[in-house]
Amino acid sequence: MTGGLRLRFAVAADQEEALAGWVWANGGTGVSFDDAPADSGRRAGWLHFDADAAPSGAQIERLREWCPGVEVGSAEPVELADWLAPWRSSAAPIPIGERFLVDPREPEEVDSAVDPGDRFLLRLPARTAFGVGSHESTRLALELLEQTGCRGARVLDVGTGTGILAFAARRLGARAVVAFDFDPAAALLCEQYRRMNGVERVRVYCGSLRALAIAEARSGFELALVNVVPAEIGPELPLLVAALRPAAGAIFSGLLAEERDAARRRLERLGFRVTSERSAAEWIAFAALRDR
Repeated sequence: MTGGLRLRFAVAADQEEALAGWVWANGGTGVSFDDAPADSGRRAGWLHFDADAAPSGAQIERLREWCPGVEVGSAEPVELADWLAPWRSSAAPIPIGERFLVDPREPEEVDSAVDPGDRFLLRLPARTAFGVGSHESTRLALELLEQTGCRGARVLDVGTGTGILAFAARRLGARAVVAFDFDPAAALLCEQYRRMNGVERVRVYCGSLRALAIAEARSGFELALVNVVPAEIGPELPLLVAALRPAAGAIFSGLLAEERDAARRRLERLGFRVTSERSAAEWIAFAALRDR
């Protein structure tokens, strides 16, 4: 693949999300960050665009207004690469839980029709969003979803990634699902996957629980799916509680087993009662009910 370009940038760490949003809003293909922040706490990396979609000077000026203090270098050509192509070329459909089969390949990479048997087939090509079923935290969350059930429930999927849990909830009988992700790339891909799988009544947006608190929380949810590492969701957990109806259920995954006791105590302080748990490798997941 050829025909890309990239621009070097540096930005304050707390402006990363705003920067990523600007890239997607202005036709970019992604943002890549260096492995570690600079000593100053600023993050550096590359803004990626197709060669024929270079941002104009006016767009860069608007970026500087959007992210004060951002530094942007000049554009340079770069060869585009699909880094997950080698993995997909040897991948096979992945059985998850008792009811699902996830195909992580692009549709054009599949030589013959996939027979899911008595399982639900979900096509989720491995691209840039998290959640094709190969990670233990996703598996644990989906297994608990099968165990607890969601028929007729209005479901909230926090940190949806590919949308795997949102789509699984609908296949298991959820009445409707609202799914969101902090990562603009994930939110865009999730909507593509929703259409690819013909899943209806799943609304996807890019943002946080704070945005949801204004638009959706009044009507309440009966179940929350939270497959997010604690550092990313911790400060917003009180908003999650407010978005749930009394006696609503919740599934929490993305937790390290070594954090089990601390995580349970945090959930109990928020008014959740853990009803079951599952573990795999170094990961653990809880099913819980909102007691208050």
